[in-house]
Amino acid sequence: MPTIDQVWQQINALPDRYVFYTRKEIRYLPKILVEGERILALTSGFFNKHTWLCVCTTKRIMFIDRGMFFGLRQIQMGLDRIQAIDSEFSIFFGSIRVWDGASAFQINLVPKSSVAAFVRTVQAAMDIYKRTMVHDIVANASAAQVSHAPAQTAAPAQNGWVGELEKLSQLRAAGHLSEAEYAAAKAKILSEKN
Repeated sequence: MPTIDQVWQQINALPDRYVFYTRKEIRYLPKILVEGERILALTSGFFNKHTWLCVCTTKRIMFIDRGMFFGLRQIQMGLDRIQAIDSEFSIFFGSIRVWDGASAFQINLVPKSSVAAFVRTVQAAMDIYKRTMVHDIVANASAAQVSHAPAQTAAPAQNGWVGELEKLSQLRAAGHLSEAEYAAAKAKILSEKN
């Protein structure tokens, strides 16, 4: 777990951040961030008459509302679960809506200057996370091929790459991979099979 000083160092390094009235939420971040998880974007806005902190990390998006003296409301969405992130803004303020396929969470009165930066950062983090998932699947398929001894039958080895192709197909069907990403990963698995 990072310390509060490390959290503030990450926040201060962000080019576009907005932390209006969210110091108590920021003080809570060291308790929920895991080792190796970095803060990529941070802003705040209003939902249900409360100020919420919006945080995008290398693993998830978190919306946090900490009570003045006690209480905590927290919504988390893993980057692999997010289906879409939308935004809109007017002259000074905007809103950010994150949808995971089953539900959506919308935060309003976000300063216009931080809306676009937050959305761009989340989209980039989702893309990196997807690419990492595909890379891991391909690496696992390659490792499975290498680890099979020649004395084994071809059927178990075939199940390894077939299983990886099925996982890729599921990622594409869930919207986590584009057709081009799917085709490239599939071609790599098939070329390593031979």
